[in-house]
Amino acid sequence: MSGETAVRGVVIAALRNDADLMALVNLVSNGGPIKASPPWLLVGEMMSTAWGARDVTGLALRLPIQLVVRGDDLARVTAVLARVDAVLAGVDGDLGDWRITSLRFERSRILRSRTEWRASADYAVRSARLN
Repeated sequence: MSGETAVRGVVIAALRNDADLMALVNLVSNGGPIKASPPWLLVGEMMSTAWGARDVTGLALRLPIQLVVRGDDLARVTAVLARVDAVLAGVDGDLGDWRITSLRFERSRILRSRTEWRASADYAVRSARLN
């Protein structure tokens, strides 16, 4: 399994398996079109670059998570983003052939339109192949 696939799988599973987060959103989507009413989360397209050291093959990944909340509920936006951060901080880094060596929040953006809030949070992930 590729490092990108392993990281994406563990992140989506962690988000979907968190009862507190799922009480705040209707769906955690693995990319693609959303077929749910807001609020929902989308794990977006990951970008990866090679990373490593002597005898270590690794990947540096950018993991975007997008949120849409209908209405004027900024408190819900901040609650969801805080819960996502807490869930990702607790992700088990052991992915079989790969290991997450670091996963950290990098930046976020929040935009208010007339009818909804849209937020995006980017996480920087480094993973290393174990064999």
